[in-house]
Amino acid sequence: MTRATSSSTENEYLIQLYLLLREGRPVIGARIAERMGVSPPAVTQAMKRLAQHELAVLDPDDGLRLTPRGRDQAERTIRRHYLLERLLVDELGFDWVDVDEEADRLEHSLSPRLEAHLFERLGRPTTCPHGNPFPGSRDERRLLDARRLSEVEEGAVTTILRITEEAEENSDLMRLLQDNRLLPGTTVKLTQVTDEDLVLERSGKAPDAEMVTISQDLARFVRVDEPQ
Repeated sequence: MTRATSSSTENEYLIQLYLLLREGRPVIGARIAERMGVSPPAVTQAMKRLAQHELAVLDPDDGLRLTPRGRDQAERTIRRHYLLERLLVDELGFDWVDVDEEADRLEHSLSPRLEAHLFERLGRPTTCPHGNPFPGSRDERRLLDARRLSEVEEGAVTTILRITEEAEENSDLMRLLQDNRLLPGTTVKLTQVTDEDLVLERSGKAPDAEMVTISQDLARFVRVDEPQ
């Protein structure tokens, strides 16, 4: 998720912190700076503001973590964001690659009443169009802990579950995945694995059944089900 306006900058830091913690990744200032396109000192100042507003605390033993208030705010924002992505893609046919940015623009204007209505209208979705789980959904932990495609052995058959939030911020990567129909729910067989690339056989009838080559760097952003 990438915010464009200064008024939402603090919330964006909160979201990035939440997503890193949810993925079980260390919260490193340089990583947040890279994701947001800012300097490390800017991240340090932002983390201090989150602490001042009682949204996060710096624990001497555990490092930076969210307060209950900070976690609640982050989760509410993410639910709205994912719901809007579902609306735009599933109902309005919006581009899967660019929907993250559009949802950013809309999420803060979504009222609780409209949010509840959309949730029911869209069939109570549990993931965003890219497969990332709504906070608190029944499969949240399974999807978050799913293995990377880059970790699957040659000859195995597996199904794509989700494309990580980190990948969503790179439109070139997302376009490549979309163009090759490597989307959540797609089953692939790893026919060849090298240090640089994976050669995949995408299942289905023509024209869906075909060979696709992607880099190991890209494959690490793709999370998959247990291989068969």
